[in-house]
Amino acid sequence: MWCAARACGTFRVRTSVAGSARVDYQAGGGSPVGRRLPLSTLTKVFIVLLVVLSIAFTSMTVSIVAQTADWRETAERYEEHARVANANLEQMIAANAAELAAAYDATKGHLDRIAELQGQVQEARNEAAQLRTDLARAASEKSGSEAINRGLLAQLDACTAGRDQYRAHRDKLEKRNIDLERRNIDLNDRVNEQTAQIAVMMEQKRQLEQQVHIVKTENENLARAARRISTGMTLEEPSGAAMANVNASTPIAPTAIRGQVVEISDNIVTLSVGAVDGVRKDMIFVIHRDDQYVGDLKINVVDPNQSAGRLVTSAVPPMAGDLVTDAARLGGSQG
Repeated sequence: MWCAARACGTFRVRTSVAGSARVDYQAGGGSPVGRRLPLSTLTKVFIVLLVVLSIAFTSMTVSIVAQTADWRETAERYEEHARVANANLEQMIAANAAELAAAYDATKGHLDRIAELQGQVQEARNEAAQLRTDLARAASEKSGSEAINRGLLAQLDACTAGRDQYRAHRDKLEKRNIDLERRNIDLNDRVNEQTAQIAVMMEQKRQLEQQVHIVKTENENLARAARRISTGMTLEEPSGAAMANVNASTPIAPTAIRGQVVEISDNIVTLSVGAVDGVRKDMIFVIHRDDQYVGDLKINVVDPNQSAGRLVTSAVPPMAGDLVTDAARLGGSQG
């Protein structure tokens, strides 16, 4: 029996002639003692040869020592060789035991690795099951999406048909719009023509108003001259040269001039009566609102159909729509 010591435990190796070996390993928390470990064929052959050689070597040694005179010294020398061989054998057995322990540790590591890989395989199976569930859900969602897609395609077809109808209606409206634009151009040409004719007629009207105004002025002069002749203010005949350029010292009208206020800008008041109505520059008009006196107005600018002047006196501010009457005629009627 041989013994070898390690830092982690103690090995005990027992051999037999049959070629089997038993290795006992004892350590703190290690494997139980007395576990049989199988030996390889090469190890068994080596052990058998070693035993046979040892027996042969011992027999030869005893025979030689018996034949020599100094057998004690030879026996001691061979004993020393035997101890060296025994030490070498113990070292070899210790090395084999260390290799066996390393193989045991490697086996344990492999078993742990196998357990870890089995856990990973289980996790992979769980993931595969989850993926199959997700795949089934995705397939269901795909079916729903395809149904929605078919509905959207139907709506798209309906929208396309509506768009075609809209385009046809739009083309029809565009043609009608082009026709209307052409007619509008024709109407604009006619309006421009009528506007030009109206402008010409307005100019003719203005010229006629000026002529009427001139004729009215001549009639007024003739009327004044006739009144003066009838009242005996002159002894000349109407056909005399003295009546040719007779002018009244204060402009008066044969009838009362009445109108209304059209516009008021600052102190300038515009009236609705003008030269064709008998209005003259420097005439005084009385502004009144129903029976209320508003103020007096002196004419500064006279147009054929309108006149304007400044307020001389005012009781209240004038307003558009107030009535006006010439002061000279109004005073004569009141006298």
